[in-house]
Amino acid sequence: MESLLKIPRMRIDDDVPVAMSDGVRLMTTLFRPETTGPVPAIVSVTPYGKDRRPDRIGMLTMRLAGVRFGTLDCSRDTGFEAPDPLFWTNAGYAVVLADVRGMHRSEGQAGVLTDTDAQDYASLIEWIAQQDWCTGAVGLCGVSYLAMSQWRVAALRPPHLKAIVPWEGVSDLLREFAYQDGIPETGFIPKWWKFRMQRGHNKRFPMAEDFLAEANRHPVDGPYWAAKRPALENIDVPALVCANWSDHGLHTRGSIEGFRQIASEHKWLFTHGRRKWETFYGPEARTVQRAFFDRFLKDEANGFERTPRVRLEVRRSRERYDVRFEPQWPIPGVTYLPLYLDARNGTLSPEPPAQAARATYAPRAKKDDRARFTLEFVRDTEITGEMSLTLWISTSAGNDLDLFVLVRKFDARGQEVHFLGYCGFNDDVVAKGWLRASHRELDPARSRPSRPWHTHAAVQPVEPGAVVPVQIEIWPSSTLFEAGTRLQLDVLGHDGARYPPMRHGRLVNQGTHTVHTGGVHDSHLLVPFVKPARDA
Repeated sequence: MESLLKIPRMRIDDDVPVAMSDGVRLMTTLFRPETTGPVPAIVSVTPYGKDRRPDRIGMLTMRLAGVRFGTLDCSRDTGFEAPDPLFWTNAGYAVVLADVRGMHRSEGQAGVLTDTDAQDYASLIEWIAQQDWCTGAVGLCGVSYLAMSQWRVAALRPPHLKAIVPWEGVSDLLREFAYQDGIPETGFIPKWWKFRMQRGHNKRFPMAEDFLAEANRHPVDGPYWAAKRPALENIDVPALVCANWSDHGLHTRGSIEGFRQIASEHKWLFTHGRRKWETFYGPEARTVQRAFFDRFLKDEANGFERTPRVRLEVRRSRERYDVRFEPQWPIPGVTYLPLYLDARNGTLSPEPPAQAARATYAPRAKKDDRARFTLEFVRDTEITGEMSLTLWISTSAGNDLDLFVLVRKFDARGQEVHFLGYCGFNDDVVAKGWLRASHRELDPARSRPSRPWHTHAAVQPVEPGAVVPVQIEIWPSSTLFEAGTRLQLDVLGHDGARYPPMRHGRLVNQGTHTVHTGGVHDSHLLVPFVKPARDA
């Protein structure tokens, strides 16, 4: 830990009430440097309890569920997933941590990322800017929920909001949180709702919604989900966005989509493939965050605006990775090429097989539960970006299929190369995708070849024996495949890589599934190869 953090030099004011437009009071804690002049403010609004610093109970619960936090280099005054107030006050900033409406010590009725929550956040920003200890420049910072709430309030454009740091945050609660392209998430969300939200809400007030029940009642898109979706295109403040390749199943897609869709002239993307909290509080990330805020909250002429827009971390394995900087995302020099599935020999090939073939698997079995297709690289090959998988698929029974896709790496000896995964678990794969086949309808206006966009507005059954095409989105990643290594594509009917506590339990599969390849069935994986490639 930096020596700076060993000497507490800040003033702490607990339970400072801030009145909202309807009279409800949000309770805040103010951390301020022991200085005489005004300073910029960094704000987080949390559902996890501003006074739970650090959130030892929540962290213990998550550890029991399989979470690996790594080394957290932060002071004991740091709230869960919030910026470290000791670091930031010593850097010349005030830090404000507030309980979201209806949670813990704040008044009102608690919901999940509601319009009211966003309006509260905007009011809080403006109140802070008017205090005599603040310069009027306000920034936002935080991880996960504390990033997701930034998308919502930044879209409202409160006048004194000058910069945001959404560090890994879902931006579409339907597609990335409650359902992975139509398949309900049944592990994390029920526990999060019961133990974090219901248990933490202010018992003097009823809750505004039962999010778990509402999610179950709304398996397709509509007004409920639209009301929780941020207007990313309205965000125009400088933004430092983090996306984590290790967070497939939660924040990866939303972070990338957030970065791509916001209208900010000044925006940067920090990617990595390591443990989220360890990285957030680590020296490199904190240095970048501070330089960003120094430029846009203090108006220091530190040249941050000349920083390349994308920090790209290219993984080789769990422990090994390369870092370089790129001018944009998607990065220049990417060529999307199809790799065709061939069920005759279980291979992937740049050339479509002329002969039709089938690969059948039992989605509910412990053996023969997947179809596998592999490609061996003859030279070093980088794959960076999103992928999509076109499958011609059928089922022998039932009227629907749940499809899970894994992209895996194997070394020259045939041993799988593992990566860090969701919640810091050690043995994850390169990338993942999901789709409930009845949700296969595409929005042509929002889809692109490398990223299908499913409407989730209509349900299209799959008749037994009928062969239908589906396009499966595989979330973005960045991985180097050395010469002699293999890419393996697995298609299966259940969670195929362990990433506690996320899981999918209410599956619809029956009978056997068949992947159809060759001839008229152009099943293929569209892959972002980086040039000068190290071509496949």
